[in-house]
Amino acid sequence: MNSKSVSLKPNLISFILNKANKECGDISLEYCSTYINQLNNHIDGVCSLSDIEIKEKIDYLVGCLTITLDMPMSELEFLRARCCVGGNFKNVQELSYIKRATKSFPAQGRMNQAGQALFYAALAVRKDDTALRVALSEARSKKLDHLNILRSHQKSDCDLNIRIIGIWDEVRRGYKPYYLNNKTFDYYETASKLMEQKFTPNLYSAYQLTDRFFADVLSRKGSVALYQVTSVISSAILGGDKCDGILYSSVEAKGEPVIALKKSSVDNQLVPQFVVDISIEQHHGYEFYKYKTRAQTKNIDVQTGKLDW
Repeated sequence: MNSKSVSLKPNLISFILNKANKECGDISLEYCSTYINQLNNHIDGVCSLSDIEIKEKIDYLVGCLTITLDMPMSELEFLRARCCVGGNFKNVQELSYIKRATKSFPAQGRMNQAGQALFYAALAVRKDDTALRVALSEARSKKLDHLNILRSHQKSDCDLNIRIIGIWDEVRRGYKPYYLNNKTFDYYETASKLMEQKFTPNLYSAYQLTDRFFADVLSRKGSVALYQVTSVISSAILGGDKCDGILYSSVEAKGEPVIALKKSSVDNQLVPQFVVDISIEQHHGYEFYKYKTRAQTKNIDVQTGKLDW
């Protein structure tokens, strides 16, 4: 990576310098490590934090010790899996995000609060079936399950502004995810080096520790207590109009990219391509499946969303 040739945006440089001048590293690291320990204890069942306590701690970590960069991405392809009971789905809307949300439906999930509908999908980056197997694992598919897989693509005339969970931690370890191009990774690397130069060691450690925590909890096996924390992290990071979604690592397929998109971004910037009907013959573990493709839609009606099998 030749990060020396990368020029950071002036507003990012000013933002980093301002934080370096105003924030106390000793206090930041103390609060950061204390809050992360308390949140981990809540997840592990050692203690119980109220919703307000969780939100206050996450707001501090995201608002004070996180630099979120909106990375414009283009030409993305998405795979979303849903288990069928009986026959195939009849309309593409049944395979997209939940249209009729209530205060309690959908239930609180990894990235969504209770009653908040998001579009979860795997990113299709390679030309093999990796993304399909990731989508199957994210849907917790089992032997003999019957699923419909929606493939959508991003419109060519727009960008999706994506925030990447754990990217600073990957920069720290010198590991470039395969789905990021060199230019994007180099930009993060250059920003990280400026932070290291300008921040005190404790302040820089607080930022590193925070991102390490986010990357860790968002890749753990799900539980009610875990989702109480991760869904608040997601809501804080998704806040504002500039961000379309969050990219993070799959739980079953570590290191593989999955994404949670806002409803408005799906409606305005995604186009469904086709739906595939799949049956699971064997689940070997993680994202390794033996499956059979049974059918593919001939057409998706643009106006009604009706699936023509």
